Amino acid sequence: MEDEAAHAAAIQRAFAADDDAFQIEVARTLQEFRERSASQPPDIALLDLNLPDGRAVEIMTRPPEAGPFPIMIMTSYGNEQVAVEAMKAGALDYVVKSAEAFATMPRTVERALREWKLLTERRDAVAAQARLVTQLEEALSKVKMLSGLVPICSGCKKIRDDQGYWEQVESYIQKHSNAQFSHGFCPDCIKKYFPDLEKGGLNNP
Repeated sequence: MEDEAAHAAAIQRAFAADDDAFQIEVARTLQEFRERSASQPPDIALLDLNLPDGRAVEIMTRPPEAGPFPIMIMTSYGNEQVAVEAMKAGALDYVVKSAEAFATMPRTVERALREWKLLTERRDAVAAQARLVTQLEEALSKVKMLSGLVPICSGCKKIRDDQGYWEQVESYIQKHSNAQFSHGFCPDCIKKYFPDLEKGGLNNP
């Protein structure tokens, strides 16, 4: 995004002379940049700080990785105050315009893209970790655990609850956990209660 034709041409020549393949699109106003980047987001944007219809900081996002693409700020008048403003606004890098800066712009862009890749990888890792923590918290909220001393009858195996009532083991465990029961007969009980049946012949849940 550059309203000075000579500056835009110098940057285009630098990329044209580079061995790597780049496609350069030039926007001359904030409005034009908004429209183009909305329909076709760039891999990286080089924005002149001051444009005829506003300043680049108006369309930037902080932190840089919160935006859809990295943004580098260019300005003809560099000083510490301007640099701080650009970086605080969410610029990935800050370049003072000069013949040397234009000539080395392909290397500067490649360095910025490597930094952007690291930032977005870290952003995605943090987001994935947050999702995992949320999933674990949701899972733990659904888990009920039995702990402590459980009073159980030595004869009928009923359990006494906190109110002093005795209830079947299955009912007690289902109230205090997510376990479900299906009923059948073990081989010993089949022999005891159904001696005429073959072993394992009755085992219906």
